[in-house]
Amino acid sequence: MGNKSKHKIKRILVATATLTIIASGMTFSSDVFAEETQQQKNLSISMQSEKSVKSENRTFTVPGKGDVEVLKQKERKSMAFSPYEPTGLYAKPNEQITINVEGNQDIQVYIGTYSYDASWREDSKIKSFTLKPGVNTIQSPNGGLIYFYNKQQGGSIRTTITTGGTTTPFFELGKHTKQDLINMLDQYPNAHAVELKGERVLITASPARVKKYLLGSNTDPVQLLKKLDEATQVQDKVAGLSEEQVDKHYIHYVEENHSPDYYMYAYPYRTAYVGDAIQYVLDINKFIKDGWGPWHEAGHLRQQSPWKFYNMTEVQNNIYSLSVEKAFTSNQPFRLQQEGAYTKAFQYLEQSNKNYDEISDAFVKLVMLWQLQLAYGEDFYPKLHQLYRDMPLNELPQTDENKKQLFMISASKVAKQNLIPFFEKWGLRPNNDTIQKVIALGYPILTAEIWKGTDSNPIKPDMPNVNNILEGNKFAWSLKGIGDFEFAKVNLNKSTEEMQIDLKAGVPHNYFDSTYASIKVQNTSGKVVYNKEIYGNKQQNAESQKVPVKVGDYIELTHLEGVHRATLTNVDNSKQESFGKKAIYEVTKEGLKKVEKIPEATILEGNKFAWSLKGYSDREIAKVDYDKTVEEMKVKLEAGVPHSYFASTYASIKVQNSSGNVLYNKEIVGNKQQNAESQTVPVKVGDYIEFTHIEGEATKEKTRATLINLENNKNETIGKTARYQVTKEGLKKVEKMPETTVLDGNQFAWSLKGYNDREIAKIEYNKATEKMQIKLEAGIPHSYFTSTYASIKVQNSSGNILYNKEIVGNRQQAAENQTVPVKVGDYIEFTHIEGEAQKEKTRATLTNLENSKQEFVGKKKTYQVTPTGLLIK
Repeated sequence: MGNKSKHKIKRILVATATLTIIASGMTFSSDVFAEETQQQKNLSISMQSEKSVKSENRTFTVPGKGDVEVLKQKERKSMAFSPYEPTGLYAKPNEQITINVEGNQDIQVYIGTYSYDASWREDSKIKSFTLKPGVNTIQSPNGGLIYFYNKQQGGSIRTTITTGGTTTPFFELGKHTKQDLINMLDQYPNAHAVELKGERVLITASPARVKKYLLGSNTDPVQLLKKLDEATQVQDKVAGLSEEQVDKHYIHYVEENHSPDYYMYAYPYRTAYVGDAIQYVLDINKFIKDGWGPWHEAGHLRQQSPWKFYNMTEVQNNIYSLSVEKAFTSNQPFRLQQEGAYTKAFQYLEQSNKNYDEISDAFVKLVMLWQLQLAYGEDFYPKLHQLYRDMPLNELPQTDENKKQLFMISASKVAKQNLIPFFEKWGLRPNNDTIQKVIALGYPILTAEIWKGTDSNPIKPDMPNVNNILEGNKFAWSLKGIGDFEFAKVNLNKSTEEMQIDLKAGVPHNYFDSTYASIKVQNTSGKVVYNKEIYGNKQQNAESQKVPVKVGDYIELTHLEGVHRATLTNVDNSKQESFGKKAIYEVTKEGLKKVEKIPEATILEGNKFAWSLKGYSDREIAKVDYDKTVEEMKVKLEAGVPHSYFASTYASIKVQNSSGNVLYNKEIVGNKQQNAESQTVPVKVGDYIEFTHIEGEATKEKTRATLINLENNKNETIGKTARYQVTKEGLKKVEKMPETTVLDGNQFAWSLKGYNDREIAKIEYNKATEKMQIKLEAGIPHSYFTSTYASIKVQNSSGNILYNKEIVGNRQQAAENQTVPVKVGDYIEFTHIEGEAQKEKTRATLTNLENSKQEFVGKKKTYQVTPTGLLIK
């Protein structure tokens, strides 16, 4: 991010500092704490099918997710999540709304949206009503969207809004598509607000800004909500909350237009984004790549009060922001480097008289918190959160000083190490009582300089079982799912060099529709000898298998809920630990050694490689030398007949760049005379190289296709087919070469423009729904042309014309909106008279809506719909 983004972040910090200080001093009226005080863990199983308000006409089944204030207290947080369950209906000022409540339980209803309908100073304008069973009539002088709130812990309440209320655009994940949102906005152009609801998030924004920032950035609302849900789940894990433990109420992202002096802020029940700041929520690319603001504000809703001591309001929440950044940027958070925080922190640490409380730079203070995760792993903060949740209310500290002292004790408990040297180095100034309490824990004192750790160079503590060595010969891993059902057990006996893997029949965890856990074993030569991906919601068959594992091999286990449901036990000494979301071990003479990653086969690491392809009588028919430093591949073909026994392709060489363009392609036919040839091909990082050899896997003749690393002289046979992607480190083996990616996918859009680049036709195709939406704009396309200027034609696989439109340049075109069924095998044809003009070729384009890649259509282009996307014919 540039200076502009940094400036924005500073404004965020100022805004949130003001509001969260006010928030922490708030007192809520006694009716905030409902009669229902059951624990969140008792949430009824029946709730799982009722995760959100279900709407049919005007009848709603409102799930009981618990009291947001009770859950806030249980999680030791400063602020609660949103109580809202949206209805998609708007009440006008003073409009009477009649609601029938079934059953015998009260339910609350709100009219108005916090921060959207009034500033944070005016929450009283948002009206709340308690509805009794039967018919209720309510109204609000201010009006606003209607929401229900069921405080019950489990179960549901059925309600019907019988009179009043106007429909507004309301997008629900799993129910609607991007086109549905467009249709809603067209149908309700003057709507009070637009709402988008995911599994765990709710967005409220104005129609204008949804059009400008969501649709204007070509964002798919389905993918946007999934990404916001993913960020929520990342922060759940930091807080140490399993899926059963999490507060199911929504994190609310709200557009705010009442506080021009602010930028973004967090306040009870919501995070708010003033004016155009909502773009960082609505534009998926900005949320993923530049979303520090929303991540930061959502983090405020997570902060635990007992360790939010003096000047920590804008520091503590950023452990959640950094964790989302880490998840979204391939495990490489960069915020602390970007802010120069490590450099400033190390300068501060060299001072003689330090006071952590008085550090003015929030990112410098954040370094201390982040170094604890770098040193003790991703389990550190989940365990710390749980430690505070388990503390009795009467033991929770109330003053800043007591909070700080208890934090040093608690952190030492979680780390299982005396961290006093670390905190003294940072200037936290532990008092004598704290020092004695930490000593009494009996943990070894820290000697490693973990305060020098950075993301690129983490410093690990020097203590048993933390220096990545697990001593012993027998180890067992247990993987559990829903209801702590053990779906996999893994036993390693290093003495016999065998690993026993037992999978139990059943569905591991039906909440997860992707890989829930995995087990992988790779030997010293880089060959994967066992690889099992376990899907959450798929029936797993029972399986029992023995895998050879010896010193030097690697074992990798992953588990989405690993903090609570994935354990390693040292069978020799009965020690046990959670291995977290991912654990990788190298088998050593002493036992196991924790490592960061499984190394690739070393033959592929380097800058210079050579391939040799041989034919009959082991005569070399082709030699290929690649030097990554100069980005050149030299291909030399020898004259002669490669192998007269083979009348088809005997071997081949192909180079393709990262965009899918083929740079070199040579097929060598066995019984055909080959001419001598020498050619230099440009090949750089990101490009792909493919070799085939028909005898590449023959017992004797497989040596006729080999790869040599010219830097370390390691060599290997490449088999019948070998594909590589060029990486910074060297070569990476891949399964396939990418196709031209603009044509791969399910959603595409074509734009045809006319005079002065005015769009005359827009066509959107969704392969998943098999529908093509064609929209023609009224007007004269281009008065200079008296004949067909452009055309659109759809023809099915049987040759029948489904749609045919010729657009004449100088004729008035009527507006038209039509949906055409288009499925796999059908043909789509576009023409544009200016499609190949040097300047005007931009008037006919194809855009892949899933990856935003774009290309020119030209004067004429015909596509066939295939199972993988589009194919140019």
